[in-house]
Amino acid sequence: MQLAEERRQHIVDMVQAQGKVLAAELAQRFHTSEDTIRRDLRDLDAAGLLRRVHGGAMRRGGAEPSFGARQDADAARKHLLAQALVDCVRPGDTVLVDAGTTNLAFAHALPDGLAAGVVTNSPQIALALGELRQTRVMLLGGVYVAHAGAVMGAHTLAEVKRLRADLAIVGVCSVEAGRGLGASDAEEAALKAAMLAAGGRRAVAALNERLGTAAPFLIAPLDRIDQLVLEADCAPAVLARLRQSERALDIKLAAKGRP
Repeated sequence: MQLAEERRQHIVDMVQAQGKVLAAELAQRFHTSEDTIRRDLRDLDAAGLLRRVHGGAMRRGGAEPSFGARQDADAARKHLLAQALVDCVRPGDTVLVDAGTTNLAFAHALPDGLAAGVVTNSPQIALALGELRQTRVMLLGGVYVAHAGAVMGAHTLAEVKRLRADLAIVGVCSVEAGRGLGASDAEEAALKAAMLAAGGRRAVAALNERLGTAAPFLIAPLDRIDQLVLEADCAPAVLARLRQSERALDIKLAAKGRP
């Protein structure tokens, strides 16, 4: 059996050589669980040897892995979060859905006709909803940024500022009890903040590795959202800090196990 110290050194070497690694691929490579890899990445991040990000890790100072690199990672976990996000939708809602791989899973899970309309800045989400017949799907305009899997820029921001949605579902790179919601890019952070402002109700779903991490650009404090959807096995200490920091926040836990 490979020692933990040897495995972690291999992970650091891979990050330095490749720029980024995915937790699912590391688990297969080292014949261990993704939970074990996530603990490795958390400890290596704390030691300053890499930066833990959604779905894996990267060299310190780099950008978050691309939408394409994240799309197939942690599919079962994202599906469970997506099902919980669907429960945030009320019949007849107009829903503003931000780009992101968990939000793409939400699009696949959304029943036809539950929402009256969906507005999104993600071509992938619009395509995933394309077969719906009772829900109107609207794609925002702007410049497509392949790395983010999103339409962005001044035109997109202006369109969002003219919107009034019943529910806004925004993707985030980090959730911190003291700081709030974070993004890895300044332009993305501004767009996400505008999306939150456009929603009558606001929801965010986050995988465990998003919690307690520090993305460089602030989107909004926690009191700007109404519902935070987390995984069923979220660490109790993390959950307690989030509840203590914003007592009005409705924290929903996704279902346990595989979908």
